[in-house]
Amino acid sequence: MWRHDAVVLEEAPEPGFSEVLSKSLDLGAYLEDQDKEFPEFSRRQLEGLQELHQAGKVIFQIEPYLERVMEIHTRLTEGVPPPEVMDRPHLRPVYETERQVDGLLLKFYACSHTASFRKVVMAVKEFARADAARFRLRDELRAQALLPWLDRFSRIYVEAGYIHLYLVKTLRRLLSGKARLRPLFLMASQVRPQLGVPRPLGPGDLLTLGHIFQRGLSEESEELLAARSLIYIKLLEKTEMAPEKGAAPHLNNEITAYRLTKHLSFADCSVLYPRVKLVSPEISQKEVEHYLENKS
Repeated sequence: MWRHDAVVLEEAPEPGFSEVLSKSLDLGAYLEDQDKEFPEFSRRQLEGLQELHQAGKVIFQIEPYLERVMEIHTRLTEGVPPPEVMDRPHLRPVYETERQVDGLLLKFYACSHTASFRKVVMAVKEFARADAARFRLRDELRAQALLPWLDRFSRIYVEAGYIHLYLVKTLRRLLSGKARLRPLFLMASQVRPQLGVPRPLGPGDLLTLGHIFQRGLSEESEELLAARSLIYIKLLEKTEMAPEKGAAPHLNNEITAYRLTKHLSFADCSVLYPRVKLVSPEISQKEVEHYLENKS
């Protein structure tokens, strides 16, 4: 970020954000009103952004899809009828996409503990297709919103989660060679020596990316990735883990999950899922390791 003139965060605009950057609003008071998944990381990130702002870097938030989701929730909370919300052209695609994705997510939750393993896998596959359509729309909207800003700065840093590869493709198409676009995986230096790839993409991400880029996954590949994703997700720690001595605990957790699930068969996953679906990541890891040891 320090090597760029402007920084674009992957966030919908938040009230008070500019005041926090300029330190006219207390950082702690600002975070109290936020529902951050990783609060300590968010605090340290904002402290770093304050330093960038003080050094003259331009920092702003651009995520039109999430901004429209927030607008939809606000209007519905205010009592605006759903048909009236959908009548707004800029909200309709987002509203319909969210309704589709949320419905399939609820379907997955409803069957995840009681249905047969194959039915749970089917629910994962259906959700992944809808989630991929959401990512495509989200990245298309963000690319369009970013375009006017790219002419204003010689070097601009765009924050994006690693699964937003369609954003890169869309920006390349819209820019038509007018600017150099360089994707950067920030943790690649720690991942590549261990795995030979810049990012340990989990089976669920591979399934979703396959649908995002419309690669025509075979039925067998879909089922296998969906099955592995049910085990992979149970191996991930959901709480915030602070790094010590340069370590990256969440990344190391993902690498472990990647290695444990990479070669699981559909039958392996069907045996493991009942054992891990209701236990902690720590116990899940022991279950998978014990299973693989006995299998070998």
